[in-house]
Amino acid sequence: MPKRIVVVDDDKEVQEIIAFVLRRSGFDVDIAYNGGQLQGLLVGFRPDLIILDVMMPGQDGYQIFSGLQKNPETRAIPVIIMTAHAEDIYERISLDLGVTEHMTKPFHPLELVEKIKVILQTSS
Repeated sequence: MPKRIVVVDDDKEVQEIIAFVLRRSGFDVDIAYNGGQLQGLLVGFRPDLIILDVMMPGQDGYQIFSGLQKNPETRAIPVIIMTAHAEDIYERISLDLGVTEHMTKPFHPLELVEKIKVILQTSS
């Protein structure tokens, strides 16, 4: 059974690129545009991994991640945080919060696939 990944990003183009590459790599992919949509998806299932953009309207990725960590049902889901901010402070925040992986945009989609494979092997 393929691993299931949720991509949370308000940028449709970024979503489409990531979803395309992940599906071609054998993953099932669900899309959410914000934290509210993610919460709606999480009612029906637990994904194997969540890819979460930092900069989104409403709740940002760090706020969404904190909410996931407070919930015992979602705490163990690995999360990759993505941000277009290259400043080191964003990576530091991710590490301090306990994010599984931090990636700075732009990145090569195949690099993302490789990181996901490593994370999923480690967490299974």
